[in-house]
This record gives sequence, structure tokens and C-alpha cells, in this order.
Amino acid sequence: MAFKSIEYRNISSDGKRVMTLAEFKKWLKKFDANKDGKISKEDLTEAIRSTNGGWFSRIKSHRAVKSADANGDGTIDEDEIMNLAEFALKHLGIRIVSY
Repeated sequence: MAFKSIEYRNISSDGKRVMTLAEFKKWLKKFDANKDGKISKEDLTEAIRSTNGGWFSRIKSHRAVKSADANGDGTIDEDEIMNLAEFALKHLGIRIVSY
């Protein structure tokens, strides 16, 4: 599923995609292959690949999990989503906002 077709509504003046935290979570959930509620590096690779055609998606997903995974289990769970949102802002061109 292409990123462009999901629920984000705006592109900000700095070119970042803007979505709410709920939209971000819903988008990520679509890539949770084993439906365990956690985002693995492989899940995130697929999500990133859908946003930009795959340019460096494995490297970006590795860096994202390393950056956001506070408990060191190798996945991103509900408690670590905000860490992933911060990474997305800096490295994936996605801004999480509250409406």
C-alpha cells in the first residue's frame, strides 16, 4: 500500500508529511506482519519502502529501531511510538501533530 494513499492530509511548507499520532499508528499497523502489535525492523523496512520507493529502507529501518527501541527488544511497541515519531520527523519527512 502506497503511503500517498493513506490518511495524511497535508504537506507542510517544509515538505514534511503531516499526520496525527492516531494516523501514524494506523499506518504502521498495516505493516505489522505477524499482528503482534509491535513493529519489527522488517515491518518498518516495508513501511519505509512504501514511502519513497525503497531508497535505503533497510538502513533507515535499522537506524529507526535502534533509535526508538528504548527497552532493547528489537521492536517498537506502543510505549516507544513517540520515539519512532521523533525519528520519522528527522529522517523520514513525517511530522506528527495533534489536531
